[in-house]
Amino acid sequence: MLPGAGDRCGRAAAAVLGAAAAALMLAARPLAARDLPGTEIRDLHYGEVLFHFYQQDDFTALTHLLAARHAGRLSHHDHESELLLGGLYLAYGQHRQAGEIFSRLLDESADPAVRDRAWFYLGKVRYQRGRYASAEAALRRVGGALPERLAAEHRLLLAQCLMQQARYAEAAALLGDWHGPADWTAYARLNLGVAFVRDGDLAAGAEQLERVGQLQSRNAELRDLRDKANLALGYAYLQAQQPAAARAALSRVRVNGPFSNKALLGAGWADALNADYRQALVPWLALRDRDLLDSAVQESLLAIPYAFGRLEAHGSAADHYLSAIAAFDAEIARLDAAVERARQGALVPALLRQDDPEIGRWYWQLAELPSSEDSRYLYHLIANHEFQDGLRNVRDLLALGGYLRDWAQRLDAFADILDTREQAYRERLPRVAGELGSVDLGALRARRNALAARLAEIATGQDPAALATAEELDQWQRLEAVAQTPAWSTPAAAAARDRQRLLKGLLQWRLEREFRYRLYRERRALAGLDEVLAAAERSAAALNSARQSVPQEIAAYRERLLRLAPRLERLQGRVLAALDGEQQSLQRLAIAELDAQRSRLATYRVQARFALATIYDRANAAAANREPLP
Repeated sequence: MLPGAGDRCGRAAAAVLGAAAAALMLAARPLAARDLPGTEIRDLHYGEVLFHFYQQDDFTALTHLLAARHAGRLSHHDHESELLLGGLYLAYGQHRQAGEIFSRLLDESADPAVRDRAWFYLGKVRYQRGRYASAEAALRRVGGALPERLAAEHRLLLAQCLMQQARYAEAAALLGDWHGPADWTAYARLNLGVAFVRDGDLAAGAEQLERVGQLQSRNAELRDLRDKANLALGYAYLQAQQPAAARAALSRVRVNGPFSNKALLGAGWADALNADYRQALVPWLALRDRDLLDSAVQESLLAIPYAFGRLEAHGSAADHYLSAIAAFDAEIARLDAAVERARQGALVPALLRQDDPEIGRWYWQLAELPSSEDSRYLYHLIANHEFQDGLRNVRDLLALGGYLRDWAQRLDAFADILDTREQAYRERLPRVAGELGSVDLGALRARRNALAARLAEIATGQDPAALATAEELDQWQRLEAVAQTPAWSTPAAAAARDRQRLLKGLLQWRLEREFRYRLYRERRALAGLDEVLAAAERSAAALNSARQSVPQEIAAYRERLLRLAPRLERLQGRVLAALDGEQQSLQRLAIAELDAQRSRLATYRVQARFALATIYDRANAAAANREPLP
């Protein structure tokens, strides 16, 4: 048997089961933060923040949210806005700030919906930081106020916490009575099946994995999940030394799917366990011509000559070992060159060359590698959470650097705005001051007061004649003048005196009849005068205030601009330093991945050389003893 073949098969089975157990966390998108309940928007600024948030413009949403909270403009959405702030911090990987917010909400809020979300997010923060026991404690504090999709993610996340602590029986019990959205059911069953298998209950695990492994769906994600379930089930059967059942499960994996290589390798080992080495060669030979970077393909290059050896075809076995050694040598040389190129720092910019900056951080991940000679070595890194998170950080830092450059350029525009405002102020001030200076507001106020006093006197004395028109006054004076003539008291003027009394009485009656209306009209005119005079006095006060405040405001803005310029420069330096650190970290991850691939190839090359040497030694010994090869 190939040295270490049985152990390798077992390790492969464990790795496949572990990958299946992580299926949920790799496939489930972070719906939680955007799964906000419908709410009545009572603060306009909060509605604007939500608009940017649902447009996946997370940076703008975060900055506007911070500004609105600082200005006290979210009084009606205090807890909701803080919960959103914590979710955005969590999206940007700011676990400490997010954790502090969720902890504070737990202390302050009595709303079950807010408290449940806070416990959920706090548990998620702890899970992402690898604090599984602490995450479990937080998740168990969640009540029943979560919406359906959040509740489903909560239960699956809690199950993941238990499985990370090797508490598979508890995870299985938690997922056993699953109730949730239909599109989450397959993930729940897959994790339930893996939990059963890890707990040693192969029969129960197989039942769940079979149900997922026989799903009929046109959805690409569910088809991948189906292949993953069949792969996990097949390797579980291999561990249990049940080759027939393993072969049946592995045969359901699509030949051209993302898990086909491991399925073909496992199918060959299932045949080998049945000692059907000729049949085992069929999937292994199919693997031989695939991408050598895949560990299943690499192992097939050793499995093929191993099978030929078991079939007593030692010449073919030696030829395939030689071919494997040559393939390993060539690939190791290419890997060495790729490592050298990675050390030169061109890797990360190449990965983000086709990035779409409109995709929000929360939803973004590197789904496809750019076409380059080194890309084929990095496919395994796409599934690496640390690598994806590092790429998100680089992407965010690049965007932040762009924002800072844009703001630095805006400072010049703001300075121009201040210059324009100051110039307009200096040009308008003399004109406005001259217009107001030409009017003696104090004298006008005194005249108004005199008029008001006279009107009050007329109203108190009930003096209708005081409100008579000029014509009426003229008529009254003429009637009074007639009575002053010398002949007015003679008998001949009796008729004239009667007419004078009649006309005077009519005029008096008319004045008294019009008195109330005329008094009302004068009071209304006085009120209008008050408004005009008050407006003029306000303008004068505003002018006097502006003479002091506008220069002070402009000076304050200039001072802020002067402070902002070096601050932006310092922030740009910090961003560049952080960007360099993240790129160096990603470069180390990539180099470590390349080194791991090289190490694995080197190990396989040693095994191939050892097996080839064994064949040659046995052939030489047989020739020396003139004995046939066994």
